[in-house]
Amino acid sequence: MEATQKGDASTARSDAKVRLRVGVYDALAAERAGVTTVVAQAKLHGINRQHMFRIRSGKWQPSLTVAMRMAADLGTTVDALFERVDR
Repeated sequence: MEATQKGDASTARSDAKVRLRVGVYDALAAERAGVTTVVAQAKLHGINRQHMFRIRSGKWQPSLTVAMRMAADLGTTVDALFERVDR
């Protein structure tokens, strides 16, 4: 199998943007952590509230560390919380 086939991990763009699946995130945050405000969500993950607002709006790309922490805090995966978007 060639590495350039569609769907192969080696073809993933390093400059691809990701976006938080806000509806999924909000449901999990409320259900699993009991938090419903953006300020409480930021506190849950140990990040600044402005960063949480920017992640939610798609204006800021979280680091892998932050994305993994968010997923772990909610008992899910990064793939469940974020989706890749075209530029």
